[in-house]
Amino acid sequence: MRLLPALLSFLLVCSPACADGLRIISITPSTTEIACAIGLEDNLVGVSTFCDYPPEVKEKERVGSFSDPNIEKIMLLRPDIVLATGLEQAQAVRNMRKLGLKVIVVDPAGFDGLFKSIEGIGSACGKQKEALDLVKEMKDSIGSMKKDAKSAVPGIYFEIWHDPLMTAGRGSFINEMITLAGGRNIAWDTPRPYSRFSAELIIERDPDVIILGYMVKGDSAVGSVRKRAGWSGIKAVKESRVYDDIDPDILFRPGPRLIKGIEELNKRFYGR
Repeated sequence: MRLLPALLSFLLVCSPACADGLRIISITPSTTEIACAIGLEDNLVGVSTFCDYPPEVKEKERVGSFSDPNIEKIMLLRPDIVLATGLEQAQAVRNMRKLGLKVIVVDPAGFDGLFKSIEGIGSACGKQKEALDLVKEMKDSIGSMKKDAKSAVPGIYFEIWHDPLMTAGRGSFINEMITLAGGRNIAWDTPRPYSRFSAELIIERDPDVIILGYMVKGDSAVGSVRKRAGWSGIKAVKESRVYDDIDPDILFRPGPRLIKGIEELNKRFYGR
């Protein structure tokens, strides 16, 4: 932010246009994945330090972290469009817009919002057909899993963190993914999408399956959970149906790979 506005304007106006067309910077992993999924990988001239999928983006220019993008570097790369999200990036988005950058903010609360976000990026970046095709493919995959749903719906406890116990409830992507994968979230009635949840309620509601949304170091998932007071009697623990082997990125990044996340949840719910 130390560069003079006049110099920034000069760089934007006088620098030659990219031979490959639109120049895009993505400062969130999810928007990077969306951009690549609809054929914009070659247009990406910069990404955040957290952007690591697909693997090819690791070779892209880095423009700072998710929570602290380097706006000077972004300006020097002369992007036509910057892809960002809300929350932590809100101030950076305001600063970039003040400097005249076109910023598309993607912050979906559920799958309907995600589909609209993909279509919005496609429309803004000249990839309307590819975006519509991707959305259709995702919807078809969800429809296929719904057809395979079982009549006996297992109760699911999804743990985001263990100290304190944190889970995902109504209004969260995870809650919707559990439902789409054929499960019933035992924490459906939490007051917020992501909140604390009592061990007593988990024991009382006796989930059939426990999903840990983080990797356990130095112990197995079942071992770490079984040691908790009163948890050895939970059905999921007794039947060794506690899992910590799903890549968190396909569960928490609001992008195309959430479909893979639903598929992996479905396998654990029904032992496929």
